[in-house]
Amino acid sequence: MKSSLVPGVAGEYRHRVVTENLVRFRKPDAPAVVSSPWVLYAMETASYEAIRPHLDAGEVSVGVGFQFEHLAATPAGDTLVARATITAVEGNKITLDFEARDSHELVARGTHVRAVIDKSRFERRVDRKRNRTGSAAGE
Repeated sequence: MKSSLVPGVAGEYRHRVVTENLVRFRKPDAPAVVSSPWVLYAMETASYEAIRPHLDAGEVSVGVGFQFEHLAATPAGDTLVARATITAVEGNKITLDFEARDSHELVARGTHVRAVIDKSRFERRVDRKRNRTGSAAGE
């Protein structure tokens, strides 16, 4: 991690809500509003974008925890604007406050923790797990 990864650094992600983002897309009798997983995705992406420019080559960040409240409904066609601000850096753990707004109001807010990891090492661990799962499935 670069020394520029400090509290106060922020990131943003914008997403125009489409049919596939609506609760109704998977649950036909549900309201035609953006689903909580899509709101969380937007806020997590803003968090990722806040951290990404401050990583060294070979590093990535992964989500390890979150708490959030989905406060208001957003229809298709509106745009979610998610923002995340780093509040703490403790070793490889980064804590952020995040929120999402549509064109009318605050839609969601919460906190998110990400870990900065070595991408190659992580992928090797996943490959070992994949190989063990593959051999167990073939038995």
